[in-house]
Amino acid sequence: RGLRPVVVGSGADKPLAAAIRQVCPQALDLTGQTTLPELAGLAARAQVAVGNDTGPMHLAATMGCPSVVLFSADSNPALTAPLGRVPGQVCVLSVRDLATLSVNRVAAALSCRH
Repeated sequence: RGLRPVVVGSGADKPLAAAIRQVCPQALDLTGQTTLPELAGLAARAQVAVGNDTGPMHLAATMGCPSVVLFSADSNPALTAPLGRVPGQVCVLSVRDLATLSVNRVAAALSCRH
């Protein structure tokens, strides 16, 4: 729908990025290639960010990027969810096991973010 996914993370995330590119060849793999200031710049220009409860998602929210943040039972969004600049900027999806989170549910959350 007009969005080009950009996959970020450490070099250890390269296998995950490769799996994403198998199903989404237009995705740009920047794993292991970005500094924190560069991530902030990407987030400032992104239409939306999606990811689990990690530092880059907090950075995206701080930069004002509409965000969908995925939580499992391993962390409590009431305590650790990123805070956006404006109400409604951050959408939290929380499930016991992320493997059970449907693509449709994430897509629905994404569709109202951009």
